[in-house]
Amino acid sequence: MIKKLLLLAAILLPFAVYYISMLIAKKGTERKLPIIPLSLVSVLLLAAVLIFFRLGDQDPSDGKYTPPQFKDGKIISPKTQ
Repeated sequence: MIKKLLLLAAILLPFAVYYISMLIAKKGTERKLPIIPLSLVSVLLLAAVLIFFRLGDQDPSDGKYTPPQFKDGKIISPKTQ
């Protein structure tokens, strides 16, 4: 469930940041957009998500992978042993 929420946040968060930055830009024309802090936050969020997905992997990396096969008119599912 958490992976689905992270994926949804990764899709929607750039739109939300863009909308908020446009609101900030419209309030004061003399104010500059905080490009560097926003960039640093986005890089940190990306690193956090990549680390989470790397450490949250449940597949055994030392197992033997058998790809899907077609035998006797049926497809045999892939397996990790």
